[in-house]
Amino acid sequence: MIQFQIPYKGNYFNAYGINQDLNTTPIYFSHANGFNGFMYKTLLNKISNNQKIISYDLRGHGKSTIPAEPDKLKSWHRYSDDLINILNKNQKPSILIGHSLGGTTSLLVALKRPELVSKIILIDPVLLPLTYWLGTKAMQSIGLIEKIHPMVRGALIRKNSWRSKEEAFEYFSGKKLFRKVIPEAITDYIEGGMKQTNESSFCLNCDPRWEAATFKLTAGEIWFNLKKSEIPTKIILTPNSYVCNKKSQKKLSQYLSKMEVVTIANTTHMLPLEDIEGVSNEILNFL
Repeated sequence: MIQFQIPYKGNYFNAYGINQDLNTTPIYFSHANGFNGFMYKTLLNKISNNQKIISYDLRGHGKSTIPAEPDKLKSWHRYSDDLINILNKNQKPSILIGHSLGGTTSLLVALKRPELVSKIILIDPVLLPLTYWLGTKAMQSIGLIEKIHPMVRGALIRKNSWRSKEEAFEYFSGKKLFRKVIPEAITDYIEGGMKQTNESSFCLNCDPRWEAATFKLTAGEIWFNLKKSEIPTKIILTPNSYVCNKKSQKKLSQYLSKMEVVTIANTTHMLPLEDIEGVSNEILNFL
């Protein structure tokens, strides 16, 4: 992967490219909340044969320098608008692939600016029912979300200082979230998302407060932006997905006429970093 920058209003999105010299339909990969574009290197290399791929660090993540002030993040439309600004520079529609938050971001772009998109692949996208979104709004209104919401609270109290990258690797390897993630992806997570603060201290580039602010919002915007779409869509899920359950899938199918849903057995929400072979095969079959 070749690292490069996508300029934006005096700052830039950090990005990684594969096969940038190919004159093919470009693929843009959007990562999950708290992660970075380099973490998915193993998966993207697996699907890179004759594919031009750009994996970028979302606002507030990885090595991107775009301003990310937690108090000013009001909607996940911030992420989709960022991706639209990137895609606007292209002369032809692109293929969008995204994991979790990145999947939701990709779908929002396809709904808002369908002329920019030729296909979308959503890997366990966060498409929680509208009732969940309303619940988080209620928690925010009474000031309890940071105490009640497990993902918000987890981001805010998470350890964020290590003496070395090796120590960070041992830490993340022992976390439940990463229990099935391949070691290479954990190494790439650290390489693409960690900075040295002094001679004996490292921390993640993604501010825990920005990660928490993103978790607070979830993705209720989807249900207010759904419209009929004929863009070919593939959704790759973990079994019994919590973030994109049967109710959400049924709702989506009423609008996305060319939607296909598949499940990868023996995986968790981290499936694109766990079963590289299974997920890459599904992606390649669709492409």
